[in-house]
Amino acid sequence: MYIRSCIGLALMLPAVSFGQGGSAPFPSKPIRMVIGFSPGSNSDSLARPLAQRLSEVVGQQVLVDNRPGAAGNIAMEMVSRAPPDGYTVFSGPGSSITVNPHIQAKMPIDVLRDLLPIVPMGQFSALLVVHPSLPVKSVGDLVALAKRKPGLISFGSPGHGTGFHLATELFKVRAGISATHVPYANASAMMSDLLAGRVEMMIFSAIVMQPHVKTGKLRALATTGRERSSVMPELPTIAQAGVADYEYTGFQGIFGPAALPRELAERLNILITKVLALPDVREFYATQNVDPMVMNPTEFAAKVRLEHDKWGKLIRDAGLKGGQ
Repeated sequence: MYIRSCIGLALMLPAVSFGQGGSAPFPSKPIRMVIGFSPGSNSDSLARPLAQRLSEVVGQQVLVDNRPGAAGNIAMEMVSRAPPDGYTVFSGPGSSITVNPHIQAKMPIDVLRDLLPIVPMGQFSALLVVHPSLPVKSVGDLVALAKRKPGLISFGSPGHGTGFHLATELFKVRAGISATHVPYANASAMMSDLLAGRVEMMIFSAIVMQPHVKTGKLRALATTGRERSSVMPELPTIAQAGVADYEYTGFQGIFGPAALPRELAERLNILITKVLALPDVREFYATQNVDPMVMNPTEFAAKVRLEHDKWGKLIRDAGLKGGQ
C-alpha cells in the first residue's frame, strides 16, 4: 500500500522548494551519494544502479563517491558533517550503524544522533563459501574440520566490525569453532586472496560470490538467512545445516545528516522508493538476493534502532570486543 502511494505521489509532485526564500527547487543540482566501501564491494554494487536510475527520475546527476575505510565510519562522518540540504547522503549497510558502535573501540560520531535514516534499499542474506582446496563439502564438514584442527582455517571480511565480519564471528560462536580473522580495507584484495586460497572461508554477499561459485572457483555451503534463498534454493541455511539458532540478514539504506528537514527526508524517501520499484531495478536486486524493504523515514528509523539494540545485545552475549 505504501509503495503505491509513494510512486503515485512522486509522479504528481513538482519540484519542491527548500532553498533560501523558498526559491530553489529540490533537487536543483547534483546529489552526492557517499559509499563507505570500495568500488566492486557489496554496498557499491547495490548503490550504482540506484544512483543511475535516480538521476533519470530527478533530472540531476547522482554522483557516487567512494570513501572506504573503518567499516563505513569515514563516509558516515563525512555525511554527518555535510550541510543538511539533501544533496549529500550516505548509502551503506545497516551494519555500519547497527554494529559499528558496539564492536569498534572508537567511533568518530554518534550514529543514532548524527545521522537520519531516510529510506531502506532492501534486505539480504549472505553466502557461506570456502575455497575448493579446503576438503569440505558441507557445513558439517567445515565444523568438523575446524574442531579437529583449531586455528587452521582463516576467513576474510571487508573490515573489523562490518556485518560480514560479525556474521562470521557469530557463526564461530554458534558452531563452537575457532578461525582466524583477516580484515581487508579493499574488496578487490579480499576477493583475490579468497580466490587464491590465501584465506579459506568467508561469509559475504551473493552479489560478489555467485559468479565464482558458478565457475567452481569457490564452493558455496549455505546461506545465512532464516529461509532458503530464492536465488540458490538448493543450498540449506546455516541453521538447517546443523548450526542451531544461527541467522544473519543484512540491509542497506540511505541516510542523511541528522538536521535534514523532515520534508526533504520524505521527498527523498518517495523518490528513491519510486526508483526501487522500477521493474529493471527490482529485477536486478532480485538477482542479487535482495528483497524489497519498503518503509517511510519514521518506520526506517525505528527499524534501525531495533537492529542497533539487537546486535548490541548479541555482541555483548557473544563476548566480541572492538578490534577483533
